[in-house]
Amino acid sequence: MPGAVLIGRCEPEPLLAVAGTFSDEQQLLLQQLRGHLDLLMQEREIIDYSKAEAVCGQLAARMQVVFGAEFLQAAHFAAIPRGGLFVLGMLAYHLDLRPDQITTLDAAADDRTLFAIDDCCLSGTRFRESLNRIATHSVVFCPLYAPEALCSSIASREPRVVNCLPGASLRDTSPTPDDAGYSAWKHQRLSRLVADDYWLGQPLGVAFSWCTPQTRRWDETEGRFMEGWDVVPPSRCLKRRLLLRRLEHDAAVDYLPPLTLNTPHSDTGIRAGGRVLWCRQDAGVVVAKVPQRAGDTASVYGLDTISSELWQMLMLHGSMQHAIQVLLTRYHVASERLWADMSSLVEQMRSEGLIVQCDGIPQGGGPVASSGRGSSD
Repeated sequence: MPGAVLIGRCEPEPLLAVAGTFSDEQQLLLQQLRGHLDLLMQEREIIDYSKAEAVCGQLAARMQVVFGAEFLQAAHFAAIPRGGLFVLGMLAYHLDLRPDQITTLDAAADDRTLFAIDDCCLSGTRFRESLNRIATHSVVFCPLYAPEALCSSIASREPRVVNCLPGASLRDTSPTPDDAGYSAWKHQRLSRLVADDYWLGQPLGVAFSWCTPQTRRWDETEGRFMEGWDVVPPSRCLKRRLLLRRLEHDAAVDYLPPLTLNTPHSDTGIRAGGRVLWCRQDAGVVVAKVPQRAGDTASVYGLDTISSELWQMLMLHGSMQHAIQVLLTRYHVASERLWADMSSLVEQMRSEGLIVQCDGIPQGGGPVASSGRGSSD
Protein backbone atom coordinates (compact mmCIF):
# COMPACT_ATOMS: atom_id res chain seq x y z
CA MET A 1 0.00 0.00 0.00
CA PRO A 2 2.23 2.84 -1.23
CA GLY A 3 2.03 5.97 0.87
CA ALA A 4 0.52 4.21 3.90
CA VAL A 5 1.76 5.13 7.36
CA LEU A 6 1.53 3.02 10.49
CA ILE A 7 0.65 4.92 13.67
CA GLY A 8 0.93 3.31 17.08
CA ARG A 9 0.94 4.04 20.78
CA CYS A 10 1.44 1.87 23.86
CA GLU A 11 -0.29 3.89 26.58
CA PRO A 12 -2.81 4.03 28.11
CA GLU A 13 -3.83 1.12 25.87
CA PRO A 14 -2.12 -0.31 22.76
CA LEU A 15 -3.42 1.16 19.50
CA LEU A 16 -2.31 0.63 15.91
CA ALA A 17 -3.75 2.36 12.84
CA VAL A 18 -2.97 2.65 9.15
CA ALA A 19 -3.30 6.10 7.58
CA GLY A 20 -3.59 6.59 3.84
CA THR A 21 -5.93 6.49 0.86
CA PHE A 22 -7.12 2.95 0.12
CA SER A 23 -9.06 1.17 -2.59
CA ASP A 24 -12.08 -0.99 -1.75
CA GLU A 25 -9.90 -4.12 -1.95
CA GLN A 26 -7.30 -2.61 0.37
CA GLN A 27 -9.96 -1.57 2.88
CA LEU A 28 -11.29 -5.14 2.89
CA LEU A 29 -7.78 -6.45 3.49
CA LEU A 30 -7.27 -4.01 6.36
CA GLN A 31 -10.53 -5.19 7.96
CA GLN A 32 -9.34 -8.80 7.72
CA LEU A 33 -5.95 -7.91 9.17
CA ARG A 34 -7.60 -6.00 12.01
CA GLY A 35 -9.54 -9.10 13.04
CA HIS A 36 -6.42 -11.24 12.67
CA LEU A 37 -4.42 -8.81 14.80
CA ASP A 38 -7.04 -8.80 17.56
CA LEU A 39 -6.92 -12.60 17.64
CA LEU A 40 -3.12 -12.72 17.78
CA MET A 41 -2.92 -10.16 20.58
CA GLN A 42 -5.24 -12.29 22.70
CA GLU A 43 -3.92 -15.73 21.77
CA ARG A 44 -0.15 -15.60 21.46
CA GLU A 45 2.19 -16.76 24.24
CA ILE A 46 5.88 -15.91 23.97
CA ILE A 47 8.21 -18.64 25.29
CA ASP A 48 11.65 -17.38 26.30
CA TYR A 49 14.72 -19.61 26.61
CA SER A 50 14.31 -20.28 30.32
CA LYS A 51 10.67 -21.33 29.88
CA ALA A 52 11.60 -23.52 26.90
CA GLU A 53 14.33 -25.20 28.93
CA ALA A 54 11.85 -25.95 31.73
CA VAL A 55 9.29 -27.44 29.32
CA CYS A 56 12.09 -29.51 27.72
CA GLY A 57 12.68 -30.96 31.17
CA GLN A 58 8.99 -31.83 31.41
CA LEU A 59 9.10 -33.48 27.99
CA ALA A 60 12.20 -35.49 28.90
CA ALA A 61 10.58 -36.69 32.13
CA ARG A 62 7.44 -37.70 30.25
CA MET A 63 9.48 -39.62 27.68
CA GLN A 64 11.34 -41.48 30.44
CA VAL A 65 8.10 -42.50 32.14
CA VAL A 66 6.44 -43.69 28.90
CA PHE A 67 9.42 -45.45 27.27
CA GLY A 68 12.03 -46.04 29.97
CA ALA A 69 15.74 -45.22 29.97
CA GLU A 70 16.83 -48.41 28.16
CA PHE A 71 14.47 -47.82 25.22
CA LEU A 72 15.54 -44.20 24.90
CA GLN A 73 19.24 -45.12 24.88
CA ALA A 74 18.64 -47.47 21.92
CA ALA A 75 16.67 -44.97 19.83
CA HIS A 76 17.65 -42.33 17.29
CA PHE A 77 16.70 -38.66 17.57
CA ALA A 78 16.27 -36.12 14.77
CA ALA A 79 15.02 -32.55 14.66
CA ILE A 80 12.46 -31.09 12.28
CA PRO A 81 14.33 -28.00 11.06
CA ARG A 82 14.76 -25.36 12.19
CA GLY A 83 12.95 -24.83 15.46
CA GLY A 84 13.30 -28.49 16.41
CA LEU A 85 17.08 -28.11 16.49
CA PHE A 86 16.82 -25.85 19.55
CA VAL A 87 14.60 -28.34 21.35
CA LEU A 88 16.71 -31.39 20.44
CA GLY A 89 19.83 -29.63 21.70
CA MET A 90 18.25 -29.15 25.13
CA LEU A 91 16.71 -32.63 25.16
CA ALA A 92 20.13 -34.15 24.43
CA TYR A 93 21.32 -32.85 27.79
CA HIS A 94 18.15 -33.75 29.70
CA LEU A 95 18.24 -37.33 28.34
CA ASP A 96 22.05 -37.61 28.27
CA LEU A 97 21.99 -38.71 24.63
CA ARG A 98 25.14 -40.03 22.97
CA PRO A 99 26.39 -38.25 19.83
CA ASP A 100 25.69 -41.36 17.73
CA GLN A 101 22.00 -41.20 18.71
CA ILE A 102 21.52 -37.82 17.05
CA THR A 103 20.85 -38.03 13.32
CA THR A 104 18.74 -36.39 10.63
CA LEU A 105 15.32 -37.28 9.27
CA ASP A 106 16.77 -38.62 6.03
CA ALA A 107 19.59 -40.61 7.63
CA ALA A 108 17.63 -42.35 10.40
CA ALA A 109 18.12 -46.13 10.49
CA ASP A 110 15.01 -48.06 9.47
CA ASP A 111 15.50 -50.70 12.17
CA ARG A 112 15.44 -48.32 15.15
CA THR A 113 12.74 -46.10 16.62
CA LEU A 114 13.17 -42.48 15.64
CA PHE A 115 12.10 -39.65 17.92
CA ALA A 116 11.18 -36.69 15.69
CA ILE A 117 11.56 -33.45 17.68
CA ASP A 118 9.98 -30.09 16.93
CA ASP A 119 9.32 -26.86 18.82
CA CYS A 120 5.57 -26.79 18.16
CA CYS A 121 2.77 -28.42 16.19
CA LEU A 122 -0.32 -26.36 15.43
CA SER A 123 -1.90 -28.28 12.56
CA GLY A 124 0.41 -31.23 11.84
CA THR A 125 1.18 -30.11 8.28
CA ARG A 126 4.92 -29.75 8.82
CA PHE A 127 5.12 -33.10 10.61
CA ARG A 128 3.31 -34.86 7.74
CA GLU A 129 5.84 -33.39 5.29
CA SER A 130 8.71 -34.50 7.52
CA LEU A 131 7.27 -38.00 7.91
CA ASN A 132 7.59 -38.50 4.16
CA ARG A 133 11.36 -38.13 4.54
CA ILE A 134 11.66 -40.76 7.27
CA ALA A 135 12.41 -44.39 6.29
CA THR A 136 11.97 -46.04 9.67
CA HIS A 137 8.71 -47.85 10.47
CA SER A 138 8.62 -46.74 14.10
CA VAL A 139 8.35 -43.01 14.84
CA VAL A 140 7.64 -41.08 18.02
CA PHE A 141 6.71 -37.44 17.45
CA CYS A 142 7.63 -35.07 20.29
CA PRO A 143 6.73 -31.39 19.80
CA LEU A 144 7.61 -29.08 22.66
CA TYR A 145 4.16 -27.45 22.42
CA ALA A 146 1.05 -28.94 20.80
CA PRO A 147 -2.64 -29.56 21.59
CA GLU A 148 -3.19 -32.98 23.16
CA ALA A 149 -6.15 -33.64 20.82
CA LEU A 150 -3.97 -32.99 17.78
CA CYS A 151 -1.29 -35.37 19.07
CA SER A 152 -3.88 -38.07 19.66
CA SER A 153 -5.20 -37.63 16.12
CA ILE A 154 -1.72 -37.87 14.60
CA ALA A 155 -0.95 -41.05 16.53
CA SER A 156 -4.25 -42.67 15.50
CA ARG A 157 -4.09 -41.73 11.82
CA GLU A 158 -0.42 -42.36 11.06
CA PRO A 159 0.39 -46.13 11.15
CA ARG A 160 4.10 -45.54 11.65
CA VAL A 161 3.64 -43.18 14.59
CA VAL A 162 3.67 -45.26 17.77
CA ASN A 163 3.15 -42.25 20.03
CA CYS A 164 2.93 -38.46 20.02
CA LEU A 165 4.04 -36.72 23.20
CA PRO A 166 4.05 -32.92 23.66
CA GLY A 167 6.05 -31.25 26.41
CA ALA A 168 3.19 -28.84 27.12
CA SER A 169 -0.34 -28.78 25.76
CA LEU A 170 -1.73 -25.82 23.83
CA ARG A 171 -5.31 -24.84 24.58
CA ASP A 172 -7.89 -25.34 21.85
CA THR A 173 -9.73 -22.02 21.38
CA SER A 174 -12.51 -23.39 19.16
CA PRO A 175 -16.10 -23.54 20.51
CA THR A 176 -17.45 -26.71 22.08
CA PRO A 177 -20.52 -28.62 20.84
CA ASP A 178 -22.52 -27.07 23.70
CA ASP A 179 -21.72 -23.50 22.61
CA ALA A 180 -24.21 -21.46 20.59
CA GLY A 181 -23.26 -21.32 16.94
CA TYR A 182 -21.10 -24.45 17.08
CA SER A 183 -22.78 -26.07 14.07
CA ALA A 184 -22.21 -22.98 11.91
CA TRP A 185 -18.60 -22.75 13.07
CA LYS A 186 -17.98 -26.44 12.34
CA HIS A 187 -19.48 -26.13 8.85
CA GLN A 188 -17.31 -23.09 8.11
CA ARG A 189 -14.21 -24.75 9.55
CA LEU A 190 -14.71 -27.91 7.47
CA SER A 191 -15.14 -25.83 4.31
CA ARG A 192 -11.78 -24.14 4.90
CA LEU A 193 -9.69 -27.22 5.73
CA VAL A 194 -8.36 -29.81 3.33
CA ALA A 195 -9.46 -33.43 3.49
CA ASP A 196 -6.31 -34.81 5.15
CA ASP A 197 -6.11 -32.29 8.01
CA TYR A 198 -5.70 -34.04 11.34
CA TRP A 199 -8.33 -32.13 13.34
CA LEU A 200 -10.75 -29.19 13.38
CA GLY A 201 -9.36 -27.36 16.38
CA GLN A 202 -7.84 -23.88 16.61
CA PRO A 203 -4.93 -23.94 19.05
CA LEU A 204 -3.63 -21.09 21.13
CA GLY A 205 -0.72 -19.45 19.33
CA VAL A 206 2.85 -19.73 20.58
CA ALA A 207 6.13 -18.01 19.75
CA PHE A 208 9.69 -18.69 20.82
CA SER A 209 12.77 -16.61 21.44
CA TRP A 210 14.32 -18.18 18.32
CA CYS A 211 11.38 -18.05 15.90
CA THR A 212 7.66 -17.47 15.49
CA PRO A 213 5.48 -20.02 13.66
CA GLN A 214 3.84 -18.62 10.53
CA THR A 215 0.37 -17.29 11.24
CA ARG A 216 -2.53 -17.74 8.82
CA ARG A 217 -5.70 -15.77 8.17
CA TRP A 218 -8.66 -16.69 6.00
CA ASP A 219 -9.01 -14.43 2.96
CA GLU A 220 -12.64 -14.24 1.83
CA THR A 221 -11.70 -12.84 -1.57
CA GLU A 222 -9.12 -15.52 -2.35
CA GLY A 223 -11.08 -18.29 -0.63
CA ARG A 224 -7.99 -19.70 1.08
CA PHE A 225 -5.63 -19.20 3.99
CA MET A 226 -3.05 -16.46 3.48
CA GLU A 227 0.04 -15.38 5.39
CA GLY A 228 -0.91 -13.34 8.45
CA TRP A 229 0.72 -10.66 10.54
CA ASP A 230 3.35 -11.38 13.16
CA VAL A 231 2.91 -9.44 16.39
CA VAL A 232 6.09 -10.60 18.14
CA PRO A 233 8.60 -7.71 18.26
CA PRO A 234 12.12 -8.27 16.87
CA SER A 235 13.55 -7.56 20.32
CA ARG A 236 12.02 -10.82 21.57
CA CYS A 237 12.68 -13.13 18.62
CA LEU A 238 15.96 -14.03 16.88
CA LYS A 239 14.37 -14.81 13.51
CA ARG A 240 12.41 -11.55 13.48
CA ARG A 241 15.48 -9.60 14.55
CA LEU A 242 17.63 -10.95 11.71
CA LEU A 243 14.82 -10.54 9.16
CA LEU A 244 14.32 -6.90 10.09
CA ARG A 245 18.07 -6.28 9.85
CA ARG A 246 18.17 -7.74 6.34
CA LEU A 247 15.13 -5.75 5.21
CA GLU A 248 16.51 -2.49 6.54
CA HIS A 249 19.76 -2.98 4.61
CA ASP A 250 18.16 -4.20 1.37
CA ALA A 251 17.96 -1.36 -1.16
CA ALA A 252 15.39 -3.31 -3.19
CA VAL A 253 12.87 -3.36 -0.33
CA ASP A 254 10.38 -0.54 -0.77
CA TYR A 255 7.30 -1.85 1.01
CA LEU A 256 8.21 -1.21 4.65
CA PRO A 257 5.80 1.53 5.78
CA PRO A 258 7.08 4.25 8.09
CA LEU A 259 6.00 3.92 11.71
CA THR A 260 4.96 6.95 13.76
CA LEU A 261 4.97 6.27 17.50
CA ASN A 262 2.77 8.53 19.64
CA THR A 263 4.42 8.61 23.05
CA PRO A 264 2.43 10.69 25.56
CA HIS A 265 4.26 12.34 28.44
CA SER A 266 2.47 11.64 31.72
CA ASP A 267 4.04 14.62 33.52
CA THR A 268 2.88 17.28 31.03
CA GLY A 269 -0.11 19.59 31.22
CA ILE A 270 -1.57 18.69 27.83
CA ARG A 271 -1.46 15.36 26.01
CA ALA A 272 -3.44 13.41 23.44
CA GLY A 273 -6.62 11.65 24.52
CA GLY A 274 -6.48 7.98 25.41
CA ARG A 275 -7.69 6.75 21.99
CA VAL A 276 -6.20 9.49 19.81
CA LEU A 277 -3.56 8.85 17.15
CA TRP A 278 -1.85 11.40 14.91
CA CYS A 279 0.82 11.72 12.24
CA ARG A 280 2.34 14.31 9.93
CA GLN A 281 0.88 14.30 6.44
CA ASP A 282 2.17 16.54 3.68
CA ALA A 283 2.51 19.99 5.28
CA GLY A 284 0.01 19.36 8.05
CA VAL A 285 -1.12 16.92 10.70
CA VAL A 286 -3.88 14.31 10.67
CA VAL A 287 -5.48 13.47 14.02
CA ALA A 288 -7.86 10.52 14.49
CA LYS A 289 -10.06 9.60 17.43
CA VAL A 290 -10.20 5.80 17.34
CA PRO A 291 -13.58 4.38 18.39
CA GLN A 292 -13.93 1.65 21.00
CA ARG A 293 -15.86 -0.67 18.69
CA ALA A 294 -14.25 -1.88 15.47
CA GLY A 295 -17.33 -1.22 13.32
CA ASP A 296 -17.78 2.41 14.38
CA THR A 297 -16.59 5.32 12.23
CA ALA A 298 -13.60 7.27 13.47
CA SER A 299 -13.45 11.05 13.69
CA VAL A 300 -10.57 12.42 11.60
CA TYR A 301 -9.29 15.98 11.80
CA GLY A 302 -6.93 17.82 9.49
CA LEU A 303 -4.71 20.58 10.89
CA ASP A 304 -2.49 22.80 8.79
CA THR A 305 -0.18 25.82 9.10
CA ILE A 306 -0.16 27.29 12.61
CA SER A 307 -2.69 24.81 14.04
CA SER A 308 -0.53 21.84 12.99
CA GLU A 309 2.53 23.49 14.54
CA LEU A 310 0.62 24.05 17.78
CA TRP A 311 -0.46 20.41 17.88
CA GLN A 312 3.06 19.09 17.34
CA MET A 313 4.53 21.32 20.05
CA LEU A 314 1.80 20.33 22.50
CA MET A 315 2.47 16.67 21.79
CA LEU A 316 6.22 17.17 22.21
CA HIS A 317 6.29 19.44 25.27
CA GLY A 318 2.73 19.42 26.65
CA SER A 319 3.00 23.09 27.50
CA MET A 320 0.80 25.88 26.12
CA GLN A 321 3.25 28.45 27.43
CA HIS A 322 6.14 26.91 25.52
CA ALA A 323 4.07 26.57 22.32
CA ILE A 324 3.01 30.23 22.37
CA GLN A 325 6.58 31.39 22.92
CA VAL A 326 7.79 29.41 19.89
CA LEU A 327 4.91 30.53 17.67
CA LEU A 328 5.57 34.18 18.52
CA THR A 329 9.04 33.80 17.01
CA ARG A 330 7.57 32.43 13.78
CA TYR A 331 4.52 34.64 13.22
CA HIS A 332 4.13 38.43 13.37
CA VAL A 333 1.05 38.60 15.55
CA ALA A 334 0.18 40.22 18.86
CA SER A 335 0.73 38.02 21.89
CA GLU A 336 -2.80 38.59 23.19
CA ARG A 337 -4.37 37.66 19.83
CA LEU A 338 -2.24 34.52 19.53
CA TRP A 339 -3.07 33.43 23.08
CA ALA A 340 -6.78 33.94 22.44
CA ASP A 341 -6.83 32.08 19.13
CA MET A 342 -4.70 29.18 20.30
CA SER A 343 -6.61 28.86 23.58
CA SER A 344 -9.86 28.67 21.64
CA LEU A 345 -8.41 25.97 19.39
CA VAL A 346 -7.17 23.99 22.38
CA GLU A 347 -10.60 24.25 24.00
CA GLN A 348 -12.18 22.94 20.79
CA MET A 349 -9.71 20.01 20.77
CA ARG A 350 -10.49 19.31 24.43
CA SER A 351 -14.25 19.32 23.85
CA GLU A 352 -13.81 16.89 20.96
CA GLY A 353 -11.80 14.55 23.19
CA LEU A 354 -8.58 14.95 21.21
CA ILE A 355 -6.53 16.20 24.15
CA VAL A 356 -6.52 15.82 27.90
CA GLN A 357 -5.96 19.13 29.63
CA CYS A 358 -4.39 18.98 33.08
CA ASP A 359 -3.64 22.66 33.69
CA GLY A 360 -5.47 25.92 33.30
CA ILE A 361 -5.35 27.55 29.88
CA PRO A 362 -6.55 31.10 29.21
CA GLN A 363 -9.75 31.23 27.18
CA GLY A 364 -10.91 33.65 24.51
CA GLY A 365 -10.76 34.33 20.77
CA GLY A 366 -12.06 32.13 17.99
CA PRO A 367 -10.83 28.91 16.42
CA VAL A 368 -8.25 29.15 13.66
CA ALA A 369 -8.78 25.68 12.20
CA SER A 370 -11.85 23.68 11.35
CA SER A 371 -12.34 19.96 11.79
CA GLY A 372 -13.83 17.46 9.40
CA ARG A 373 -15.23 14.01 9.92
CA GLY A 374 -14.48 10.97 7.88
CA SER A 375 -13.72 7.28 8.04
CA SER A 376 -10.40 5.80 9.06
CA ASP A 377 -8.98 2.29 8.79
